[in-house]
Amino acid sequence: MKVLKLTFTLLLSIITLSFSGCGDDEEIRVEFETNKTEAEEEAENFPTSNVYLGCLKGAAEIGFLNLMELEENENAYNSYHFTVTDSINELAEKFSNNEIQIAAIPANTASVLYNKTNGNVQIAAINSIGNIYITETGNTIKSIKDLSNKTIYISDKEGVCEYILNEIFKENSVENVTIEYKSPTELISFMTSKEAAISVLYEPYISTISAENPNLRTVINVSKEWENISDTEVISSCIAVQKEYAQKHPRVFGHFLQEYYDSITKAAENVPETAKLAEKFKAVSKASIAEKAIPNCSLVYTDGGELDTAVTNFLTELYNSNPDSIGGVIPGEDFFYTPKEKYAVKKK
Repeated sequence: MKVLKLTFTLLLSIITLSFSGCGDDEEIRVEFETNKTEAEEEAENFPTSNVYLGCLKGAAEIGFLNLMELEENENAYNSYHFTVTDSINELAEKFSNNEIQIAAIPANTASVLYNKTNGNVQIAAINSIGNIYITETGNTIKSIKDLSNKTIYISDKEGVCEYILNEIFKENSVENVTIEYKSPTELISFMTSKEAAISVLYEPYISTISAENPNLRTVINVSKEWENISDTEVISSCIAVQKEYAQKHPRVFGHFLQEYYDSITKAAENVPETAKLAEKFKAVSKASIAEKAIPNCSLVYTDGGELDTAVTNFLTELYNSNPDSIGGVIPGEDFFYTPKEKYAVKKK
């Protein structure tokens, strides 16, 4: 433990009294030691801050589970308040209305918000790549071309999935595909009970449905199909922050990023323990299902220069396909958050 030495200077003015014979001011230096650590000293100077976070159900939620546990046990640096939803639009609205300051959202959604808010959005890290699959409860799909003249059910209307699917279909001459939308909850129920249907799903939803319906098959890795036509990875989710908030509260946001990095790293490295938390916080119904799903959630933590390059390349591909998919304009360099050195994430 590092001990801090504090020096206090006390100026005592001794008033000249007729009987004292003293007339000069004296400076008395008092030194003492305290056993407080640097962290404790900082905590006194900077009280615990309330931080409002949002994420989508699914893989992004898995990355937050260990942070949720830290918060519940009152061991977190900040005081975290979580909003978990299956609606991208709800999350984007709360983010825009300042109900949450930090959100795990798709990269293209962050870009749309950046353009809507005159640049008041930055991304600090990529937290999930890929993890998009076409599944079937029948036995008709062998390759991407077999999707012509089929109906596909997806859960994210105008999300990144729809945009990349349209480009994949165009490049592979897949025609007459009908896309129908259901909420994630509806889609899980639908695919669990349906004897023959095609859908786009993610983990941990695939494992959740498979536990109830063993006929569900994963037939196409959408992320791989995208990489075949674009040479970029699908950035499923990233950590976005209100730019103004990050600038005003670098300490708070820096500590969040460190605790989030620790949380998502533990999720990837300690699957059994995180699976128990998935059941506890109702991210997945059973720990046994979560344990199968977590390794396939494609959890990562990418920041710095790698973040800038990967996101810019991905958004450029989406822009070239459909400018509306990223809000009409590719964000500038100020789209990427750079922490002050002392608040940079210390990685393992």
